[in-house]
Order: sequence, then C-alpha cells, then structure tokens
Amino acid sequence: MKRQVDIYRKDRRDRVLWTYIVDLGGDGSHPSLADFKEEALILAGIDDHGPIEELDALVHLEILK
Repeated sequence: MKRQVDIYRKDRRDRVLWTYIVDLGGDGSHPSLADFKEEALILAGIDDHGPIEELDALVHLEILK
C-alpha cells in the first residue's frame, strides 16, 4: 500500500519541505497511518531535512497505486 506523506517543520506547518511516497504492507500486514508517518520521518532524517524532533508529517488518506 502506498501513501503520500508531506514533511514540514513543526513551526512552519504552512510550508511543505518534502513529499515522500511511502510503500508499506507488501508483506501482507495492514500498516496504520502512524506507521506511514513514522517511516516518512525516518526517511526525512536520513535525507538530512532537519532534526526529526523539529519535523512533522501529514499522511494523505488516499491510497496510491
């Protein structure tokens, strides 16, 4: 299952820094929205978009194909 997740700074919620397409659940599991958010924040930390504690994520509800 793929979902679009926008990353932004907690103090600047009006400006999206980065968008990820996160693909989870390929193993038959049923990931929650929190799982998608967590994965996107991990990726943002790896890609050095800022300290994870200063970032937040918004998971879009539609499932991407």
